[in-house]
Amino acid sequence: MREWTQWKSMPAPDYCRLIDGPSGPGVYQIRNATSGELILFGESKHCQKRMKSFFPKPYGTGTRNNEAKRNYVLNNWQELQYRTLQTTLKSDAVNIDRQLKSQKNHLFNS
Repeated sequence: MREWTQWKSMPAPDYCRLIDGPSGPGVYQIRNATSGELILFGESKHCQKRMKSFFPKPYGTGTRNNEAKRNYVLNNWQELQYRTLQTTLKSDAVNIDRQLKSQKNHLFNS
């Protein structure tokens, strides 16, 4: 398994398709760069694609039932940073996601 990437600035909605993350299985975290508050996290078998889903159409691919999360990201993108962790298997990403969820220190989870 690889290491977490460095924190990166969240791109503007018009450029959300440029999110840099694993195209395969992985985990992501999003935080407020100013306060350090952890905002949300999640795992996916297509990590980069999942992260783009936090921007509603026409910017990203957001169609999932997560309107509160999408609105938060859209309204606060300038203050947000993200990082990702590529995994070999989706099951590895699921286990890391469970660990993050057990910490109960994020505004949202995915």
